[in-house]
Amino acid sequence: MKLSEIKILYRCFESREDIKRAIASIEDGYVTVDDIDNGCYFWHERNVYSNDDFVVTGDGDVIDRDCSFFCVLSQSYWHDDDCVIVNVGRHQENCHRETVQNDSDFYYYDGEYYDSNALSRHDLVYVYDTCEVDSIYNVYYHESDGCYRSYEDEDEDEDEYLREYHSGGYNSLSFGGKKVKHRIGYEIEKEDEDVLESILIDDFESKTNYKWRKERDGSLSTGGYELISPTFDFNMKKIFEHIESNDVLVKHINANYSKRCGGHIHLSENGLTGSELFDKIKGYTPLFYALYYGRVDRDYCKGKKNEDLKKDNEKYQAIKIHDNRIEFRIISAVPNLDTLKWRTKLLRMILRYPTDDVVKAYYNVDTKFTNLLKQTYSDEKLAQLKQRFVKYTKQFENLDLCA
Repeated sequence: MKLSEIKILYRCFESREDIKRAIASIEDGYVTVDDIDNGCYFWHERNVYSNDDFVVTGDGDVIDRDCSFFCVLSQSYWHDDDCVIVNVGRHQENCHRETVQNDSDFYYYDGEYYDSNALSRHDLVYVYDTCEVDSIYNVYYHESDGCYRSYEDEDEDEDEYLREYHSGGYNSLSFGGKKVKHRIGYEIEKEDEDVLESILIDDFESKTNYKWRKERDGSLSTGGYELISPTFDFNMKKIFEHIESNDVLVKHINANYSKRCGGHIHLSENGLTGSELFDKIKGYTPLFYALYYGRVDRDYCKGKKNEDLKKDNEKYQAIKIHDNRIEFRIISAVPNLDTLKWRTKLLRMILRYPTDDVVKAYYNVDTKFTNLLKQTYSDEKLAQLKQRFVKYTKQFENLDLCA
């Protein structure tokens, strides 16, 4: 450095340690002597940065200003990758994705977010029975309660067989004894009008000890229902003793279904957040894509790489990460009780051999999981499943298992 530049640093900083750090920051390209001389700089940890070239994000990272944007909601800078478009009244704002997702004043529709004023300006409305936003032209206005509803909700005669969507909280069912490490819950969608109307909702709840729920779901056709289990202690023997001893439950789980139906499973571990549990078993994400490959590209359970599943954490992605659990949304319809039992065994295996390493997960699938997989897959189908594991690992994690 020139003597004149050293003099500027001595004038601007009092301690020799600060001067040393400033020199190191200049050498690293974080700041110039002119920036320091003009007061156009800031300290972050042990470095000095130019105000013109760098910003501090809301979570405390320093990034290039050219790669950032300012979120008016959080009043903070964030990386461009975390930006979403928010329609506020007549205008659009670039906002921080997580800030918007955690703000109940905003609604999501078709890749963008809206406040209540912007909804009407874009011919959008909040739909009561689906708890989602939709075009005003796709729904109808229910005069008696002043709400918009989906057309699937129009048949009021179904009220005697179903509760409204998300009409109650999650129930739980423990089996006593020692404290279990994991808990599990099921969402089972069906389309079977005969089964739906085989029992009144009050009788259904009574016969299932008020632990199970049967609700309307706007994504299903006439005769559709969503069966929601209690959150069980993960004791497989006792779970299926509970189910198989109840003819009403068996009948509803074995009912007909269509491609519109799904079979989400929720999983939790004592002492871990949903994010921590996901990190513990995320090596198996390509396995779920391989098992349910027909749903990977669907908007309601879209496949992503593990990093984006955590970063985006949108409702409609393959694995949704909740505060206290993870939800496998990619899982398809439940054909029958045997399938539900097999899927539960699979999750038990994953919890027995957890790994965040995709390579280790593939090894486990190729060895330890073989007997379980062969209960469902022929040798030929099992080989195809493993090929899909390799394919989705390459597609989403950019890792070649065959290399």
